[in-house]
Amino acid sequence: TYTVSLAAAKDPGYTVSEDGKTYEVYNAEGLKNIAELVNEEWKLDINITLTNNIDLTGIDWTPIGKDDNKAYTGTFDGNGKTITGLTVTRSNRYTGLFGFIKGTVKNVVLTEVNITSGTFVGGVAGWSFGGNIENCSVSGSVSGSSGSDVGGVVGYQQVGSITGCSSSATVKGTERAGGVVGVTNGGTTPLTACYATGNVTVENDGTSNAWAGGIVGMNGTGTLIACYAAGNVSGNI
Repeated sequence: TYTVSLAAAKDPGYTVSEDGKTYEVYNAEGLKNIAELVNEEWKLDINITLTNNIDLTGIDWTPIGKDDNKAYTGTFDGNGKTITGLTVTRSNRYTGLFGFIKGTVKNVVLTEVNITSGTFVGGVAGWSFGGNIENCSVSGSVSGSSGSDVGGVVGYQQVGSITGCSSSATVKGTERAGGVVGVTNGGTTPLTACYATGNVTVENDGTSNAWAGGIVGMNGTGTLIACYAAGNVSGNI
């Protein structure tokens, strides 16, 4: 007589469409697993849709598209859902819910964000290269060091666009910091209908130039349309 026990398959926290291109995520473990698929298995162009609110409290987050070699190129649709407790503590570059994107991130609310990192730091994305960020909001705190480019929504926006985004996050950097975006550069980058209500601070050591702004810290090539800021902006240069 033999007894066979079959272990239950581990719930991945997401479902996959028949064509394998769209992943519907319904819990924190699923979002963490999606980050691993992008970062470790080179599934850079998958589409991601949230079907539930996600609580990342207690998870030390590794950004989706963790560096410029693993840039996320798909479409992330938050579907109006809320991600709570996004926490990143490290000294690296490219930090946020996403590290480096070349795709689209839209319709997501980030609350109780707590990000402390090196440079290219934002609540939604650290660096957006031709990426489009739409209808996203961030609250909490976002800070960077070591020549940092820090924004409540995006650290560094290079072409692409940012539309209908907002931040009430406290933003702190050492060289370039903005309520919505730290730096815009590399071609026309329109910011449309965006606003920030959080305080922005630059603490510079005096050895280099520094920029701070309610919407954009250093606006290289951006066009601001129907944007406003209501927070305090302070710093030293």
